[in-house]
Amino acid sequence: MYQTADADVLPRGAARRDAILRAAVELIGEQGPDALTHRAVAERAGVPLSATTYWFASKEEIFRDAVAFAAGEEVDRLERLVLDLATRRLTPKAWARELSAALLADATRDPAQPVAMFEFVLEASREPALRDEVARWETAHLRLAEAGLRAVGSADPKTDAHIVVAVVSGLMLGLLASPEPAFEREVVRPTLERLFTVLAAG
Repeated sequence: MYQTADADVLPRGAARRDAILRAAVELIGEQGPDALTHRAVAERAGVPLSATTYWFASKEEIFRDAVAFAAGEEVDRLERLVLDLATRRLTPKAWARELSAALLADATRDPAQPVAMFEFVLEASREPALRDEVARWETAHLRLAEAGLRAVGSADPKTDAHIVVAVVSGLMLGLLASPEPAFEREVVRPTLERLFTVLAAG
């Protein structure tokens, strides 16, 4: 169950709302969108049922805000990773190894988060109200990929960013289906090493 560990620092309302949204992301990632109800989210978050109905009028509203919440967290984390790698002046192969390790960590440490992100994309294909939020998340991914590609010397980082995002998404699906170090070592890492080396060579 999610614990609001920072409730002492954040206002109670903000900490509680974050707990609700994090619980919603976990439920979506573990059981799919159909598992999302006010009662299930309240139980997972460890808050009264009245808290979820106070903050969110419907489960559709919880879902929409959970998309924004999860996307914001993921983009912040990726931004820190890209900035860290860019300052270390790594080779394309070293970038690939670092990214490959990060993907494996995501797939094994907290698989509900990446699964939920894929669920959000699928739901947006059926629900137009979610498309703007998913588009913002995709734009942020492309921006970060472009920054990384500039760092490794891509001649066309803007175009190459689309290639990298598409490949990384596919590799993450593979890792979620087979979250084993061997898959990362034998498939993900060499694929990214070849991709980054080719793109950096122009």
